Amino acid sequence: MTDAITPRSIRWTVRLLSIVILFLFGGLLNFVLDDIDDIRGPLRQDFESQQVEAGLVDHIQELQQKTKGMKLAVGRQEEIQENLRSSMAVAQETMEQMTGLHRLSLERDLAPSEEQVRALSEAQTRFIKAQENFEAANQSIADLNTQLHTTESKLAAAKVKFSLQQRPGRRAWEDAWNQHTFMVAIYKLSFIIPVFLFAAWVVGKKRKSTYRSIHIALLVAAFWHLGTVMHEHFPSDFFKYIAIAAGILIVLFFLMRMLQNMNAPQPDALLRRRREAYCKHLCAECGYPFPADHSTAHHCPSCGTGLFEACHGCGQSRHSLLPHCEHCGS
Repeated sequence: MTDAITPRSIRWTVRLLSIVILFLFGGLLNFVLDDIDDIRGPLRQDFESQQVEAGLVDHIQELQQKTKGMKLAVGRQEEIQENLRSSMAVAQETMEQMTGLHRLSLERDLAPSEEQVRALSEAQTRFIKAQENFEAANQSIADLNTQLHTTESKLAAAKVKFSLQQRPGRRAWEDAWNQHTFMVAIYKLSFIIPVFLFAAWVVGKKRKSTYRSIHIALLVAAFWHLGTVMHEHFPSDFFKYIAIAAGILIVLFFLMRMLQNMNAPQPDALLRRRREAYCKHLCAECGYPFPADHSTAHHCPSCGTGLFEACHGCGQSRHSLLPHCEHCGS
């Protein structure tokens, strides 16, 4: 069934389903390539741990925990110091009030009461104690900061030592990872290239197949993933040359096929060209026009090609270059 006599609804349905099958083929190929990507590669820590001194990682972790604990202790002492500062301020205010009352009593030649004397003494005691605790907290903070500085210096030195010991292992891991990436690319290409070549062979071999749209969908999906794999695993400078070379080959292929079909067209293409030429009243060989009303036998005056002849079945004029007589069908 040709496109000319196929209902439009069926033609559009076929086109829509062809697009759907294209995406389904693309998804299927993508799943396979993703599974290949999931192949486990070399672990960085395995290579780095081989070069690092035994116990160095534990020592670094111990210093980190110690540093964290010291910072928490310093923060706690600073909170205590802040509370003591508030207590000192309250005690000082109370002491100043009691001293003022005591001075006022002396100015009036009155002896301070026992309660005033006791309150003043307690305020002084609280102030002195808060001040001593504040100084002790301040000393603790200074001691902790000294220890923290020492520990952080040890931690920085241990990290530098760890980084220096890591470098050979890191370089070995990078080499192993590059090799793994190259092997993954080989696996992907080993899968996608045969699929692409098979689809191209089917499209070229079965040009008249009823399932041609399915073959083209597989070819397009495989070609897309082939380009994606090459773009992912090859350097951009190298990939651009491959892409340009592939584009040139594809264009040359289709251009050569079109030129071949123009000079030596396939039977279907030749028949289609002759039908169109007859409909336009042109010679199918050279394009020279001929009159609409023709005799039983007629040849092109430009190239001499026989365009009409007498039918062997009915004797009427028929198209020489078409397979059947329009009068009797022979």
